[in-house]
Amino acid sequence: MSSEALTGDQMPRMTTDSPGPTSTEWVDRLSRTECPAITARRARRERETGAGQDPIVWDEARGANVRDADGNVYVDMTAGFAVAGLGHRPPQVVDAARDQLDTLIHAMGDVYPSKIKIELCDRLADVAPGDLQQSILGQSGSDAVTAALKTAAVHTGKPGFLSFWGAYHGLAYGALSASAYREEFREPFLDQLNNHARHVPYPDPLRPPFGLVRGDATPQEIRDACLEHIDQLLSGHATGSEGIGAIIVEPIQGRGGKVVPPEGFLQGLRDVCDRHDLVLIFDEIYTGFGRTGDLFACQNEDVVPDVLCTGKSMGGGAPMSAAIGRPEIMESWGTSEGEAIHTQTFLGNPLCCAMAKAAVDTIVDEDWPSRVRERGDALADKLESLAARWPDRIVDVRGRGMMWGLEVVESGAGVEPDGSLVRRLMDFCRQSGYLFLPSGTHGNVVGLTPPFVATEQQIDGFLDVFERGLEHLTERG
Repeated sequence: MSSEALTGDQMPRMTTDSPGPTSTEWVDRLSRTECPAITARRARRERETGAGQDPIVWDEARGANVRDADGNVYVDMTAGFAVAGLGHRPPQVVDAARDQLDTLIHAMGDVYPSKIKIELCDRLADVAPGDLQQSILGQSGSDAVTAALKTAAVHTGKPGFLSFWGAYHGLAYGALSASAYREEFREPFLDQLNNHARHVPYPDPLRPPFGLVRGDATPQEIRDACLEHIDQLLSGHATGSEGIGAIIVEPIQGRGGKVVPPEGFLQGLRDVCDRHDLVLIFDEIYTGFGRTGDLFACQNEDVVPDVLCTGKSMGGGAPMSAAIGRPEIMESWGTSEGEAIHTQTFLGNPLCCAMAKAAVDTIVDEDWPSRVRERGDALADKLESLAARWPDRIVDVRGRGMMWGLEVVESGAGVEPDGSLVRRLMDFCRQSGYLFLPSGTHGNVVGLTPPFVATEQQIDGFLDVFERGLEHLTERG
C-alpha cells in the first residue's frame, strides 16, 4: 500500500479493483459483529438489486480525497454525506481538536457546561439569520429535528405537525415521523410513530402533485396549489387539523433528490404559519453553512423560520447539530431548575463544540458561501451542458451552490425513473476513482455534494468519467 501523503487535491489513483481484497476482508470481518441491516454486502445486493458491490473501507481522507484500505485514492463527490464542506480533515478544525484534547474532552453539558460550549452558542447566535438566538445542541440531525418538534409542541400546546412528501429528516422516532422519504423506512415502526404527523405534497416542478402536468403547469402554479392545499387543511377542512402546531420543511430536499421548490414557496409557508399561529421549522441540516451558496438556504428568499435545524458541515467532521430558535419560542420551555427535560449525556461535548466552532468560524470568516456560489454557477453550466448531450437520459438538473441532482430516467419513457442505471453508474465511477451516491425516492437521482474545496480538475475529471459511463452503459436514443 502506498504511504504517499494525501494532499486533498489529488486525482484518482487506482491500484486494485474497487473494492480490493483488503476492503473485502475488513467487510467480511464487520459482517460477523455488526447487525446485518447496517452495512450492505455483495450477496444481499446481488439478490435484491442486481448490483454486486461490496463497500470499500476508508482508511484516510483529506480535502476532497479518500484513500481506502487497499491504497486506492478517490475523489469524494459526496463530501461524506455532505459533512465535509470544508473538506476532510480541514486544518483549522484539526488544530482546534488537538488544542481541546489537551484541556477538556467531556463536561456535563446541562449541569456544568464548558466554556467552548458557551462560545459555540454565542457564535451560532451571531451567524444565524434574523432573531434566531437560542440553541439546543445535539449530536445528529435527528437530535436537532427532535428538539425542534418538541419546541413546537411546548410552544403551541399542539402535538401535530406537517411535513412533506419526499422529506428526509432522520431515522430516530421523532425524525422518522416527519420523514416521508421511503415507505420501507417507516413501515416496520408505524405503530410506534407519532400519529399526529401529516404529510403533504412538496412542490416538485418535475413531478407536480394534484394531477398537474409538467410543462403545462408553471412552477408558480405548482407552488400555489401546494400552499392552498396546506391553507385549506389548516382551516379545518381535514380531520385532526386542529391539533397541528408546526410545519417542518427542507428549503431544498436533500436525500429526497435535491428537489428545489419554486421561488416564493418558503415565504408562502411563512405566511401560512403566521396566519395559523404555527411554528415554522426549517431543516437546514443538509443545506446549512454554505452548501447552497448562502450561509443558510432560507436566505435565498430572505425568510426566517421560528426554529432552524443545522448539522453536517457545521461540525467540520464532528457529530454536532443544533436547533436554533427565536427567544420567544424557546422561552416556552420554561427555566431549568436543575433537571432539564430535554438533554443528553454528551450535550455540548467540548471536543465536538471546539471542532464545530472552528468549522463555523472558517466558513464565515473566509466567506465560503460566496465562493461556493461562484463555483456552483460554473458547475451548473457544465451539468446543463452534460444534460443537453443526453436529453433522453437526464431530464432535470437542479440545485444551488455545491448541491446538485441529475434526474436519470429510462430512455424514451418520459420521466420514468431509472435507478438501476444510476447504481451501475455509481459502480463505474467508483472503479475509476470517483464516489457519488444515488438519491431521490426512486434512487434515480445522481446526488453531487462535493467538498467546497474540490478542485476544478477533480470535478471535471468526475464529469468526464460519468459521461464515459453513460456511453458504456447505455445506448443513445
